Amino acid sequence: MPRKADKHLEGRIVDAAYQLWSKGGEQAVTMRAVALAAKTTTPTLYERFRDKHDLIVFMRVRARDRMFLALQPAKSSTEVCRLGLEFAMANGNEYLLLTSDWAERFARREPLPSYEYVQQKLAEDLGGAPQDYAKLALALVATVHGTAILLLGEGVAASIAEEFKDVCLEACQALIECGGKRISGGAKR
Repeated sequence: MPRKADKHLEGRIVDAAYQLWSKGGEQAVTMRAVALAAKTTTPTLYERFRDKHDLIVFMRVRARDRMFLALQPAKSSTEVCRLGLEFAMANGNEYLLLTSDWAERFARREPLPSYEYVQQKLAEDLGGAPQDYAKLALALVATVHGTAILLLGEGVAASIAEEFKDVCLEACQALIECGGKRISGGAKR
């Protein structure tokens, strides 16, 4: 009798790869390790994913979705910045995964739900249309991302991390309060 196809296998594979990445970063994600963690074989894994890069594409989508969900409770654009920074700190490898191709996706004008959500919250806070705040949203994303990258480095003392977080969020608040008046042109999306 032929074996039944496991309709949940692809999901298990992505789950296993995602867990490996979250714990150990890219070097932890080998096709053999993923197959073992997903309780399947390496050849079966290759039947569903051409290579590691193909698998990473699926994982990035999941990471973007998780970040977007983490931002949803925000009541204001300032809170979006805080929640984004908290997500990065709590999910370092995952954050690095989802941001590794962000600028390329931005340049290709692909959907960027979290960035678009920042624009939406800015419009709610300051009036106008979300697209009016493309450049300000980009400045906020760059500020939060820069801080996250600094804090994800090795050996950052807790007191310094708190100071960086506070300064980052104060800078975001100042940018929002000025409404992006000094940030003009460019970054139209």
